[in-house]
Amino acid sequence: MRVLLITPPMVQFNTAYPAVPMLAAFLRQHGHEVAQEDLSLGLALRLFSPAGVDAVLSALRRKYASRRRPASVRHLLNHGAAVRAGIAEAVAFLQGRAPASAARLAAPADLPEGPRFAAMRGLCDGQAQEVVARHRASLFLDEIADGVRDGLDARFALARYAERLAADAASYAPLARDLARNPTLVDRWIDDLADTALRKHRPTVVGFTVPFPGALFGALRIARRIKTNRPSVVTVLGGGYVNTELRALDEPRLFDCFDYVTYDDGEIPLLRIVERHAGAQPAPALVRTRVRREGKVLFHDDATAPVLRHRERPAPDLRPVGRAGYVAMAESPNPMHRLWSERPWLKLQLAHGCYWHRCAFCDTSLDYIRRYDPADAATVVAWMERARADTGLCGFHFVDEAAPPALLGNLARLLIERDLTVEWWANIRLEKQFTPALARLLRRSGCLAVTAGLECAHDRLLGLMDKGITTGQAAEVTRALAEAGLLVHAYLMYGYPTQTAQEIIDGLDFVRRLFARGHLHSAYWHRFALTLHAPAFRARRKLRLRILDDRQAVFARNEVPFVELGRRDPGRYGAGLRRAIYNFMHGVGLEADVRTWFDFPVPRPRPGV
Repeated sequence: MRVLLITPPMVQFNTAYPAVPMLAAFLRQHGHEVAQEDLSLGLALRLFSPAGVDAVLSALRRKYASRRRPASVRHLLNHGAAVRAGIAEAVAFLQGRAPASAARLAAPADLPEGPRFAAMRGLCDGQAQEVVARHRASLFLDEIADGVRDGLDARFALARYAERLAADAASYAPLARDLARNPTLVDRWIDDLADTALRKHRPTVVGFTVPFPGALFGALRIARRIKTNRPSVVTVLGGGYVNTELRALDEPRLFDCFDYVTYDDGEIPLLRIVERHAGAQPAPALVRTRVRREGKVLFHDDATAPVLRHRERPAPDLRPVGRAGYVAMAESPNPMHRLWSERPWLKLQLAHGCYWHRCAFCDTSLDYIRRYDPADAATVVAWMERARADTGLCGFHFVDEAAPPALLGNLARLLIERDLTVEWWANIRLEKQFTPALARLLRRSGCLAVTAGLECAHDRLLGLMDKGITTGQAAEVTRALAEAGLLVHAYLMYGYPTQTAQEIIDGLDFVRRLFARGHLHSAYWHRFALTLHAPAFRARRKLRLRILDDRQAVFARNEVPFVELGRRDPGRYGAGLRRAIYNFMHGVGLEADVRTWFDFPVPRPRPGV
């Protein structure tokens, strides 16, 4: 069987999303011929090329010959020749193929500067030449993408495409309408990428991973194109978006594009589908899979199917990564933000699921969180050695929900013992097991940074959401990590049920103090979202939440709109919180009263940790 696994637009294009390499290795282990295509990267490289720029400029000139131009479009058309002349060098530099271009790209006069440059001016002052060049080249690409979005296709954005259509879409109708409308330039590029992949690989089965809403439309368009050109090709949809949003799927029209929709870990469901179409007798039972039969959507599962242990997975097939030409952008000079995107990190997973799996805001009822199954350190190191040999790269991102402290310690000791020169980062929980000694050990083994959930940064709320940490504990752990030389990023949350204005301000002030001490280097505020699969949804009456839309979705359903009875909408705090964090990350306002970031009266922060 020839199987093609596709990462559709738009996911990311600084490295490979991990699902396809993991599935490819598993299917190959079972004797099937497997190819991988990252069409998210493919679309980016199509746009960010001289021919792509020519096509964009030509389309913009036709559309705006006699109408008012948005600022981003005006910038592109006014500097079209310079944009075309600079694009190849900028991309080559961001791919790591032209390091000598740093001096030229860092120079103020080299690239045409539009609105994004004006907004970010001065942030790179005093930075190394390579940092400045990467920052400027990234903004240059962003401004091309802005022109496409504002002038040609409002659905387009880097790292997502038509996300609005798929995010919590109770109805499939908007997606169906957009698929049927006259194609945009971006749509035609996606169709062409699908045609090329089909000719190149001549697959029998094509699998799609859709990890986020912004990748669904691209997957639908590619699958529809494949079905149009070769109706006999079997198409399969899976991924994180499916696992969270489509668990109650009852929309037959989706199966015009996909023959199968699979859930949770994809290895066994996909293997069963491939074996069925390879003619295995008797035909193996489907596992966690939906199909359409006589116009109705049916769910099939096999309770006797094996559960794949995480340690039994083969090393992901990352061979394509080293030669694919991933584009490592860095729009922000913040060192933690640069770390995330400035190289093609090889993504691995230490464990399946989360060892804590109790946080009230998290999808704890779903398999990817609930079922904790760690690999051992020796297995993980073997995966790392294989990946390094296959790609020539030595940077790793462990994509776990929360990396277990004991396993990280064992991994670090084994890396040091084997004298493996690698760099890595991971997401952790800010708990007391991360002592100064463990932090130093992690740093010695090549750890550069950690990310962690600090959420509302207030003890009452951390207790209410069953986070299992306190602010005092978080302060101790971030200090230990930072003093060991690690960068620390915090995921923050506001608007959790019962949170008061005072608690929002106190949480912000606690975060300010961590930045001021140098124990936190980056952070991001998310507004609380209520999801069907979280303990908070099950406790919605206790939390005094009134659900605004309780329809059973025919298509997608995960985030649930709500209001908290008796409380004012916390959304108005978002802008001030984001302003504060943006400035803290650049060393501004660390000693100022946090009330200055808001344009309306807020409580005075109370003394804390």
